[in-house]
Amino acid sequence: MIIEGEHVFNGPREAVYEMFNDPNALATAVPGMQKLEKIDESHYEGAIHLRIGPISAVFAGVLGLTDENPPESCTLNVEGKGVAGFAKGVGKVNFTDLGDNKTLLKYSGDVNIGGTLASVGQRMIDSVAKSMIKSGLEKLDKTLEERWQQK
Repeated sequence: MIIEGEHVFNGPREAVYEMFNDPNALATAVPGMQKLEKIDESHYEGAIHLRIGPISAVFAGVLGLTDENPPESCTLNVEGKGVAGFAKGVGKVNFTDLGDNKTLLKYSGDVNIGGTLASVGQRMIDSVAKSMIKSGLEKLDKTLEERWQQK
């Protein structure tokens, strides 16, 4: 499954990049995230509860950051599994300074899903993934806004 899109944040690129490296910000932004803990400089361990159609399950996994080029880009590597299947993917994230304290986030990646989870169909998985990304980016907008108000 190919995932790609973009989003404009109201904040400078450095602040947006820093937020994407904050496990607390990410944990509160991802719908269904039960935990996200930093285990070393570039790896996080987490658990997420997903509901896709008739399937509802908890998945445990690892998120790794590679090819970091702060504050311009990084690559996300995700591996997770649960009783309903597995997901493994890689995505590239680019942060572009648009000036006037605005940052363009562009993301693209590929995710492979298997097991019972894959049986619900590509269209439903795509729909849930897009909804989760949209919701997560909106929550990150609020987090960034709160951080900027404090400064």
